[in-house]
Amino acid sequence: MQRAQALSAMRLKLRPAPLVLALIALLPALPQALRAQVEKPSDGTAPRAIVTPIQIANLPLGVVTFPNGKAMNLVVSMGSAAFRQPGDVAGRLWFLTDRGPNIACTESKRLLNIDPEQSCAGDRNGRIYPLPGFVPSIYGVDLGADSSSRISIYLPLKTKSGKPISGRPNPPVNGERSEATFSIDGKPLPPDPSGIDPEAIIRLSDGTFWIAEEFGPSLLEVAADGTILRRLVPSNVAPALKDADYEIVPALPPILRQRMTGRGFEGLAVSPDQKHLYAMMQSPLVLPDAEAFRRSRNVRIWKIERESGEIVGQFLYQLDPVTAFRGDHDGRERAQQDVQISEIVAIGEDKLLVVERVDRTTRFFTVSINGGVRIPVEFNQIEANPALEILDGDSLALRGLLPLEKVLVLDSDTVPGLPSRIEGVAVTAPDELYLISDSDFGIDGARTQLVRVTLPVPSLK
Repeated sequence: MQRAQALSAMRLKLRPAPLVLALIALLPALPQALRAQVEKPSDGTAPRAIVTPIQIANLPLGVVTFPNGKAMNLVVSMGSAAFRQPGDVAGRLWFLTDRGPNIACTESKRLLNIDPEQSCAGDRNGRIYPLPGFVPSIYGVDLGADSSSRISIYLPLKTKSGKPISGRPNPPVNGERSEATFSIDGKPLPPDPSGIDPEAIIRLSDGTFWIAEEFGPSLLEVAADGTILRRLVPSNVAPALKDADYEIVPALPPILRQRMTGRGFEGLAVSPDQKHLYAMMQSPLVLPDAEAFRRSRNVRIWKIERESGEIVGQFLYQLDPVTAFRGDHDGRERAQQDVQISEIVAIGEDKLLVVERVDRTTRFFTVSINGGVRIPVEFNQIEANPALEILDGDSLALRGLLPLEKVLVLDSDTVPGLPSRIEGVAVTAPDELYLISDSDFGIDGARTQLVRVTLPVPSLK
């Protein structure tokens, strides 16, 4: 831990980059004529976005050795979410980890050379937790003028009584089976009613945070010191969380529980006046069944009154077809269910930046829900027939359910230098945003990447 804290305080310099990236990083010092040549291609096409790598620490979590001798060098992955609070100190960004290192049991053979029968008691739907004591945490990072960064704030999340939060799944709901989790020796881990899987974050002007997470799925109000104050959950989830060490508020619709495991809330934004939250699921709901989930492109955006937790509007967002994500068609077969939301950012009153991705390709859209068609409340019933998730094209139009109009502002397939698995996005200006990747704690050898993207036109307003 002392080593990690020392590393987090270091001011890191940018490593030598290839020639093109080096020129990009030095743009402010280049003569105006040369800068224009870099920004505007010589072939006469439209100017492209400029990508500048920012060096960020990959803090060590240590080496975990499995019973068969396989060793895994784990690092902190703080790229599950990003946020820029407009009134914060200059250069300050906020990042968030998820529940911690975990390995799908179906991947244990490839990554660990251990059969799922041995690592997960034969449960191929479970997950292995190499560090079951990992505490999901918030990081405050300060950016330097020389493409460097420094981790200035570390806020491990904790319960009202001060106990560290875990990333273990919650107890089962209404007879459902909770996601099975295992330690490195194959022994099952108990569920945790206070456990969370954070995936999105915003910060208010008073220093408090709101976090969206996947297990509930739920929204959490968090004090400035990392203490969870209350958790807004679907009303049918509340009984299973009666032993949580913070306040449980059954404010959200039961239909949210119909998410696919691991596909809960992934996006969270706040209105400029801070009165409303915007929350978005990672994927379509499982309605009426798993086959509909796999084929659906319909994802719901919820507008929620922050103080009361009351939902004041629900809107239909339609994902792009999987064929639009060209970088992910590299010989692997991709299905519509592989397209997912990874982040949303409020860029105005009822105007959002929505981020869709598979793995390699990420597409950024702006949408306005002001004047958008609200989803009728009858589609909040689990028994709704037909379910919203199976409607498309004419079947939506016949019911007056028009998806929000999308405007594409950035496609990673056309911008060299962007990382894969982008999950965190912080907007700092109408023409500038920071993107951070999810390294998955280095389980597969990846490391966190942070870049600044300068758009050729101010599209984020």
